[in-house]
Amino acid sequence: MVKVLKEMNLKYIVLIILLSTWTASAADYAVEDEKLGLTNAISISLDNNNRYKIAREKVKEKEYKVRETWGQLWPEFSSGITRTWWDYEKGALSSSDGETNIQLVKGTLAVNPGAFYGRLSSTREERIISVHEERKIKAETVIASIQLYYRVLLANDVVKLHKDSVKALEENLRIVEVSYKAGSQTKLVYLRAKVAVANEKTTLINARKDFDRARSAFNIHIGREIDSPVNLDAESLTLEKESDLKLINMNEDEKIGYFSEFVTLALQNRPELLMIKHRKKLIESNIVENDSVYMWPTFFISGSYGLSKINNPVTNISTGYPDPTLDLALNGVNETLNPEGWNKNWNFTVGASYRWGALSPFDSSGDRSRQLKSLSSQADMEMEDFMKNIKLDIQECLLELEAASRAYLTQKENVMSAEESFRVAAIQFKNGIIDNTILLNANVELSSARAMYVQSLFNFQGAKAKLNKSLGCDYFKF
Repeated sequence: MVKVLKEMNLKYIVLIILLSTWTASAADYAVEDEKLGLTNAISISLDNNNRYKIAREKVKEKEYKVRETWGQLWPEFSSGITRTWWDYEKGALSSSDGETNIQLVKGTLAVNPGAFYGRLSSTREERIISVHEERKIKAETVIASIQLYYRVLLANDVVKLHKDSVKALEENLRIVEVSYKAGSQTKLVYLRAKVAVANEKTTLINARKDFDRARSAFNIHIGREIDSPVNLDAESLTLEKESDLKLINMNEDEKIGYFSEFVTLALQNRPELLMIKHRKKLIESNIVENDSVYMWPTFFISGSYGLSKINNPVTNISTGYPDPTLDLALNGVNETLNPEGWNKNWNFTVGASYRWGALSPFDSSGDRSRQLKSLSSQADMEMEDFMKNIKLDIQECLLELEAASRAYLTQKENVMSAEESFRVAAIQFKNGIIDNTILLNANVELSSARAMYVQSLFNFQGAKAKLNKSLGCDYFKF
């Protein structure tokens, strides 16, 4: 009777393990009906990432700054009114007590051609730098989204594996306990089965903790509540694309070819490198603007149109001489110098000024120019180092990709071997050829093989994401 019971229960435990799946779609915590695909997760994270929003606003800000620089070619127009009082004892102004002046239109414009060109070039370079900064932050956000997405899937798979293992070990413990009480198993076998269950439960607790941490980080990253449930698409973790299979099976010559191709792409597209290049151009434009104070004169033009009025002009001057001719002559002159009513007036001025004092070695513009040239040299050295680091980054990513590919191929075969090993161990245990310890070891080996297989998938996809960041473009599609 005990032997029949043992065989029935053993068939049940084998069925549980062999039929168990280990994909993220069946996770305990994924209670949403609709799955969140990787593409949608990336879009949501970009929509809710404040760093990326700030970078986009920075681009707009720099565009307005370029327009502001162009606006310096537009004259400054204004209007104004003044009222002046005076009191002169003698002279032409003594015949009035002030003047009212209305400037209907006043315009001024001053331009240093070299300084304007340098300033315009600087603002354009600032805008280009802001665009590449936006690309950099977008790439970082996308990479983080991909890594956190796959991290949740990996953690979820690990939870699923340990859950299935706990179920199998608990069922095994129940069988061993029955056999132990019936006297067909030793106490040592019973205790080892009991310890195996306790250890696996502890491992499951830690796996669930890792999943909760991964889920929280993912939710925060895409702008959701920290404890929101997630239901991710486990198919995105598989390696079924032709491009993936080509990478997995690449030989040494293909690896060298990929390295050369990737370095070329990175030098053309890496936003950090392009930012350094344009920062150098920005510095050179600042040098042009600074040196223009003595390389170019400043041209200016101004003009105005308005009305003026003499306040309380003296009229009908009388000298007291019998001959009225003198009074008529004086009154004629007075009407010209102090006319009554409002009188139109305009003026127009064109000129240029040259700041020759900037040629002096004591002028601040010289030191400013030397500072900028030092910054330009620093940018050259920074660019040289970054180009070297690009090659190192790509090499490391390719090594990670190669290691993940080999692990994937190894563990793919290893899982099949572990499944067959467990199947054989179960049959031999049923026939009394081996003891319970070997069966437990076979189960542990199967769980470990599956866990390492999932980890290899995660590492492969993660290496692809890192390569995209190193290249500065979406070479690999997700």
